[in-house]
Amino acid sequence: MNIRKLQEIIDQTIKKVWVTKIRQDYKTYYLLKEDTLKNALYYHLRTELHHLLDYYNLRIYTEFHYQGFISDLAIVKLNDIPGNHDHLKEDVESILAIIEVKYKGNVNLKPFEDDVRKIQQYIENDTAITQYYLAFVHEVEYEYIDGDSWLTLEQKEWAKARLTELSGYFVEETDEMIWTVLSHNDMNQDFTSENGITRNVLIEAANEFNEVKYSKDLYHHFLENVSKEKSVTQELKEAVKYLMYWKLGKVSMKRTPTSEPIQVKGITYYVSGTTSSNRMAIDHALTEEMLECGLKFRDNQIGYEVFRRKADTLTKTSIVLPTYYIHIWNPAQYPILDVKVWRTYKWSVGEEIHKQTKPHSWIHYEEYTKFFRGLVKETGLEWRIVDKGLWSIGDKLKEGNVQDMKLNV
Repeated sequence: MNIRKLQEIIDQTIKKVWVTKIRQDYKTYYLLKEDTLKNALYYHLRTELHHLLDYYNLRIYTEFHYQGFISDLAIVKLNDIPGNHDHLKEDVESILAIIEVKYKGNVNLKPFEDDVRKIQQYIENDTAITQYYLAFVHEVEYEYIDGDSWLTLEQKEWAKARLTELSGYFVEETDEMIWTVLSHNDMNQDFTSENGITRNVLIEAANEFNEVKYSKDLYHHFLENVSKEKSVTQELKEAVKYLMYWKLGKVSMKRTPTSEPIQVKGITYYVSGTTSSNRMAIDHALTEEMLECGLKFRDNQIGYEVFRRKADTLTKTSIVLPTYYIHIWNPAQYPILDVKVWRTYKWSVGEEIHKQTKPHSWIHYEEYTKFFRGLVKETGLEWRIVDKGLWSIGDKLKEGNVQDMKLNV
């Protein structure tokens, strides 16, 4: 594998580690100050890249002497037979990446600006192909500006094709630390998501969605009926009923002795039975009172909090059907929640997947909704593409350590 390809893999890994592992380390209080951030980056990069490091004789070094400075982290390639010189550094064949780290909690910008100038000097003196990274955590509030940078317009000129900014900071008037990637280099350019799931990944995954089990035509047909009915009609009841059965995976084109046939745009589907608790939930969802509340929520006559309390009465055994009932009436703003998309969300923020990695509460739904809306905004994709992509990714995730789950598309 050539150096450029190695750098592309390393680049994607650095970016993913920043927005998932480092984000999670900060959230769970593993990062004290700059040295622990540097240690965390070393640990996660070595863990994620261990096969690559061993196979291609790559190494990660801290406090690496470089161009008269000491760089925080360096990823280098050794020669084929290292250890035959007076010092190991003489065995370094090429330097693939340099990472400069800063972690400060005060408003002084000078330490960060000094590192920017340090990287500039590296690049100006570097005739090789090294990629550079600024990994900055600044525990102060900033106004959120999409694509905001530590660099001036003039500095962005020398940063082209060579530099990536990794940032963590608080958003103004919130308690939220956000983690961003700004790629001035020409590698993995679509890696903009704070959650490490890119536009291309979602599109590729959405193409693998199980349309046989979950018919696109039937789903959109009945969603359209829900959106246009002006009052509680038989058409509205049927639309809500069959959407609920669709979510449970009980609508297919395969006939069974007890299935109910329905026609949608000239195609016959068959609705099979479900559990008694699910039937009770569906019956409750189809009552006049619940449907009227749904129409009011759809038309913004009542808010989410009011309708959530109504939806919560559908069943006490699961959060999936009550949240899906919210979705039916406003699908673009309120996503579908289930085990698969929840696991994708948890995986994307660096958590391991276990048997009990399941959504259990409205707090979970609201957490996932925020994540989902962020992905729609960041990727510019239609909400249903994002939904199908997240479902398909979750369908492939396994319990236990998911570090080997690859999303290189």
